[in-house]
Amino acid sequence: MKPIIKFPQTMWISHNTIRFAFNEVISQENFHIVQKFNRFLKKTLQSNLIESVASYHTVTAYVKHKIDVDFLQEQWLDMQSNASNEEASRQLHIPICYDEEFALDMQRVIDYSGLSFEEIKKLHMAKVYSVYLIGFLPGFPYLGDLDSRLFVPRLAKPRPFVSASSVGIGGGQTGIYPLDSPGGWNILGKTPVNLFDIHRQDTFIFSLGDQVQFYEITKQAFLEIKSKGV
Repeated sequence: MKPIIKFPQTMWISHNTIRFAFNEVISQENFHIVQKFNRFLKKTLQSNLIESVASYHTVTAYVKHKIDVDFLQEQWLDMQSNASNEEASRQLHIPICYDEEFALDMQRVIDYSGLSFEEIKKLHMAKVYSVYLIGFLPGFPYLGDLDSRLFVPRLAKPRPFVSASSVGIGGGQTGIYPLDSPGGWNILGKTPVNLFDIHRQDTFIFSLGDQVQFYEITKQAFLEIKSKGV
């Protein structure tokens, strides 16, 4: 039997906003707990829930009417006692081209890490990343956890322009720019996949909890995929 996850600490931010906080740690275990609690809130509060926003260790709920936290805690413990199968995460495989035209900061990462070009690519592709957070741009996925050998500080002075679909690393995470924007992540490559399309049912392709892994493609393959407008 799985151990019971304690009910998070709660804090009312306003009459209609409550924050639930778990341990302030960035980890796969904490991530799955937060996602599980977020799903629980949506199922339990139903029409009373306006929106819930999950981050690394918190879930903030916006509700129409004030909720009974004691009742919610009882439901959380009861749900775990009678839990069946967990909802499966989506598995996404994202192509990336590490060609020098796209890898704007590869040399900086090489110099900082002491790793070779091939070692950096292999380490970056070896991990299966979780979408921990969506921000700072609409649809920007914060993907973790990056291999510690690739921990490189962000640029001291952000670029005024980073093209959409650029793949970067910064600190313990990797991410993809869905739109043209300023940015300070170390750019390792680019994906031909269009992360943002207003004509799609899902405007942005990533959701919290998705599992993401990169695989390498050539520049020719990049151009072919890009021409199809995937």
